[in-house]
Amino acid sequence: MATLFRGIYEHQLDDKNRLRIPAKFKKGLTGDDEKNKKSYSFTRGLNGCIYVFPDEVLDEVLDELSEEKLGESSKASLLFFSSIFSAEEDSQGRVVLPSKLREMAGIKKDVVTVGRGRRLEIWAAERYNAYIDGVDYDEEFKKLGI
Repeated sequence: MATLFRGIYEHQLDDKNRLRIPAKFKKGLTGDDEKNKKSYSFTRGLNGCIYVFPDEVLDEVLDELSEEKLGESSKASLLFFSSIFSAEEDSQGRVVLPSKLREMAGIKKDVVTVGRGRRLEIWAAERYNAYIDGVDYDEEFKKLGI
């Protein structure tokens, strides 16, 4: 079973647009065994954020999307498939956010990384704050039905 991510971290890109995934989230993306290290990928998310999926979870999502019949090809699956980028960490565990996704998300320096169940979301801090500003927590929570 895949890790369920939860929580929020505020951090920054460095001068070379590299990001260090918060340690609490890192284990769920890469595992804790150097011999059986897992991989993860970035893709365009909704509302101007970047999704980060462990590749095992992304493969499940892609399996569902690949059931699409050729004659029923959608723009949504085209955009999703074409926006997937494998994470490539350096020896220090930093990863460069793909420029295409970084620009789409409006990320310049300040970043918010949020655990959202089977995925992470990376937001430009300003966009995240604008998105949640004025939200009625009680009303939104009731919509979850729990």
